[in-house]
Amino acid sequence: MLQKYCIALEDIVYWAQLSARAAPRRTGPDTGQDKMLREGKIMVTSLYQSLCNMETIYADHVAIRYYDEAKQGVTEVYYRQYAQDLRRFVAFLRAEYGDVRGKRVAILARNSYQYVICMYGTVIAGAVAVPLNLGKDWDAISYELGFAEPVCILQDGEFAEREPDLAETYGSILKPMDVFAAYEPAEDVTEVEDLSALAFIMFTSGTTGRSKGVMLSQKNLFAAMPAFLNPFDDVRKATGWDTDKFCSLSALPMFHISAMTSLVSWSITGHCINLCNDLKYFYRDIGAMHSEVMAVVPVLLKSLYKDVMKGRRDRLNGLCVLTCGAAMFDPKMLKDLMDKGFFIAQMYGLTETCGDGAWNSSQEEKHLTSVGHVDDSCQYKLEDGELCMRGDPVMLGYYKDPQADLVALSLPDTPETRHLFNAGRMALCKPGAILLNVGRGTAVDGEALAAAVHSGQLSGAGLDVTDPEPLPPEHPLWAEPNVIITPHVTGGFSLPKTLDNIVDIFAHNLKRYAAGQPLDNQMDRRTQYASGARLQSTL
Repeated sequence: MLQKYCIALEDIVYWAQLSARAAPRRTGPDTGQDKMLREGKIMVTSLYQSLCNMETIYADHVAIRYYDEAKQGVTEVYYRQYAQDLRRFVAFLRAEYGDVRGKRVAILARNSYQYVICMYGTVIAGAVAVPLNLGKDWDAISYELGFAEPVCILQDGEFAEREPDLAETYGSILKPMDVFAAYEPAEDVTEVEDLSALAFIMFTSGTTGRSKGVMLSQKNLFAAMPAFLNPFDDVRKATGWDTDKFCSLSALPMFHISAMTSLVSWSITGHCINLCNDLKYFYRDIGAMHSEVMAVVPVLLKSLYKDVMKGRRDRLNGLCVLTCGAAMFDPKMLKDLMDKGFFIAQMYGLTETCGDGAWNSSQEEKHLTSVGHVDDSCQYKLEDGELCMRGDPVMLGYYKDPQADLVALSLPDTPETRHLFNAGRMALCKPGAILLNVGRGTAVDGEALAAAVHSGQLSGAGLDVTDPEPLPPEHPLWAEPNVIITPHVTGGFSLPKTLDNIVDIFAHNLKRYAAGQPLDNQMDRRTQYASGARLQSTL
């Protein structure tokens, strides 16, 4: 298995080279999607911009269908209504909680139209959406709720019925999923101030211990959108199918990153999403709502495979494109489905990367075990058998990470990195953590750092770089005894004998320390100068 995995990783290089030689993407006939992409109508960068498109470009398009159990039939929601309900939710949050910027809103429920409104309305309002896994037990859920400290918990009653402790512990902040329906739409909704700010906390499964809260911003989310849209160009090119008219069945739970990102990608293109509120109702929902596309995980793919191979494809009601996001699928199973007329797109990613990573839309048998194309929104490298990624889709970090005792920065000076480590990120650190910065001083908000160290949120900092450099005598960092500032001496040891000199200085001071003598090169906080004649030997 390990060998197969390594081979798959190595295929990244092949696909990257192939992509570099290939013709530019998004060429061909003027289909609706391609035309809108070039006109900039769907290349949005935030949920607010998507909201505006719902009210203008897509107002008369069907946005969401779902099976209404009370009516025993399908309900259709147009984008116009979708947008109005998002505005209603913003009005609810404002009325109940005032300025909600940065406040957490937890969601504990099955998939539903109301779930979609609650999750995306939270982010549009400037708050942080925290979708929780309904299948976890009370111990796990109570840990995550205590960790996130939400101002309210939106729920449909299912978990509370199963776990009475929820109401006993959090009864004062429990709200029904349709609470927003009683409010008038907020007309003064605007873009959030910072699209790089925390917008979602997506908890991991916790299979190896306590779950971690993956912090994602709107910038992360929308940077990943091409990875979800690109495979459909490949579908059109390979089959001639009109993907602009496709509907997608969303059967994965909304706390799953694939469900969340798929819903956004289809919304910004004006497509229709058919919601399945629970996998146990899958065949009822797909039978009632014609769908061409569906994202699947291994257990669901196996169920579909059995139906197809037993001649029961009619149960799938037009389903013809499967996007598979998980570990490597059985290539025989994929080949059999392709032979039956299905288009298979495999996707590889993480919650930590908004599901972004690589996709394989090749329908050739020899490529079925490949991870396919790497997405150009990230940079990649193979290191010790691991695939490393960096780029805009990569998470902000883990929320209140209980493991991070030390934060080390080695960043360049760019507009994107300026004050990246600000008061907000310092507040998310484990209390008592230590900061090291050996990159560029502009990556750290110096005044916020001084305040964090002074308050005890951070226990200290080691700075080889500052902003400005040198640091002015009146700067508050000089007054903090747990902050060590060195004169920008770290680096790649490019000068002759630099490393040898550093070792010599250390050995020299070690002897002095053992003999109880004063050390050379100590910083005098009054004069802000280092003492000792051996300082120059490091240069």
